[in-house]
Amino acid sequence: MKITVVKYYWMLLLVAAPFAFAMAQVSVLYDTAKIKLKATIAQMPQDAVLKVNSITLKDNKITRDYIILREVSFKKGGTVAVKDLMALLDKTRLDVLNTQVFLEVIPGIVNWTNESIDLIITVKERWYIFPIPYFKLVDRNLNQWVVEQNASLERVNYGIKFNWDNVSGRRDKLAFRYVNGYNRQYQLSYEQPYADRKLEKGFLFGIYYTSSRQASFATDSNKQVFFPASNNLINDFVRTSFRIETGFSLRKGINERHSVRLNYVNETIADTITRLINANSSKGFLPFFTDNKTKQAFGELVYTYQYLNLDNIAYPLKGVAFSGSFLQRGLGVKGMNLWQFNGKGGKYIKLGEKTYTSIYGLGTIKLPFKQPGYNMPALGYGDMFLQGLEYYVADGVLAGILRTTVAQELFRVNVPTLIIKNEKYKKIPFRVIGKVHGNIGGAYTPFYTTGVLNNRLLYTYGAGLDILSYYDFVMRFDYSFNQLGENGLFLHVRKDF
Repeated sequence: MKITVVKYYWMLLLVAAPFAFAMAQVSVLYDTAKIKLKATIAQMPQDAVLKVNSITLKDNKITRDYIILREVSFKKGGTVAVKDLMALLDKTRLDVLNTQVFLEVIPGIVNWTNESIDLIITVKERWYIFPIPYFKLVDRNLNQWVVEQNASLERVNYGIKFNWDNVSGRRDKLAFRYVNGYNRQYQLSYEQPYADRKLEKGFLFGIYYTSSRQASFATDSNKQVFFPASNNLINDFVRTSFRIETGFSLRKGINERHSVRLNYVNETIADTITRLINANSSKGFLPFFTDNKTKQAFGELVYTYQYLNLDNIAYPLKGVAFSGSFLQRGLGVKGMNLWQFNGKGGKYIKLGEKTYTSIYGLGTIKLPFKQPGYNMPALGYGDMFLQGLEYYVADGVLAGILRTTVAQELFRVNVPTLIIKNEKYKKIPFRVIGKVHGNIGGAYTPFYTTGVLNNRLLYTYGAGLDILSYYDFVMRFDYSFNQLGENGLFLHVRKDF
């Protein structure tokens, strides 16, 4: 069976296009600057150790100096070996870029003697304020929306989205959102990662309210079951969610991050959903909440640890990364008790000048195994999917995937914007990478299910193209094959870390 989306190709591109300048660190100037840096370093005595006299920052009109210097591998008054200088300049550039507040970072050497060196770091700041119209599909991926939902505009959220990044020049973020359409959403959130003098501790808070006109409440044959079942019947709200979030973060050094969040959640579903679940118990439909209640309020405690040592967080090609989290959902509330452990990690290796390979894995376990349907989504949601099985989901209390990729950079191109005269944005760089990929994974559920993909080893494979540009934009075109004999073109706009 062939899954075809070719006839919808331009529609998929049209939907994805608004993300292009709202979301990989592609260099326009650094290749030329690096040639000059290497030539300068070649003139220095290679066995020398130089004192860093000064570090000058240029063109950071909003970002505070100390936020940039926190990521820099050099310290004023410190020393650097000439043999390590180029590698440290490269690392400095990548670490500052990975703050995700700059379009470009160019380190340079202003002056040097046999005893000392003066450095300069020139940055190109992003646009930080985005008061833009909001338009987003509610389905898990673009293919599902186009092929299974016939590109129904009933399944679209629209409204106003206001993002203000780097509000005070300290990498803080303010977000406000008003959304209507498929869902009605209100959001107000603020995150300050560096609230103390040592630039290690931070905080966040947020208030979120969502009312949905349709709800996914079960799976049947590895497909989501919705109420109302038809897009034509979407009208009244059938699910509401209210969440308050507060959190604390700690980042000592550059690579490691810790965070703790405490949430209060209050959820309600239409009583029709509980009746549908009862009527379809023979299909393995689980109660959405314990005892098939229509309401559930609970607390959540979430701890997350991250280790990121990558050349590019948005699209890693070299380095290693790991993220692990622990969730306790319920906090003693009757009817909700989930202990969940998640982990994901990747190893990214450069094989040649423009050739790369990677291995990337995700896993989750939920305890105790007896859980309501609310806690059962596993494969097919978020990043936990196998390329080539995007149309399917598999619930479970234990799930994981392992993905391997071999990639080759094909070309780079700078596209003139024509209408934008600003020096920062008059050319938009794009980088195109070809790849082949293979996936294995699975989801285990101890309950009866009609899903043919549950409780078995799954595998997929294929090839594709990735396109990278400014603002951490990554668009993935994958042509994949699965063990069901299906194949097709899939489009994703996402990142792994």
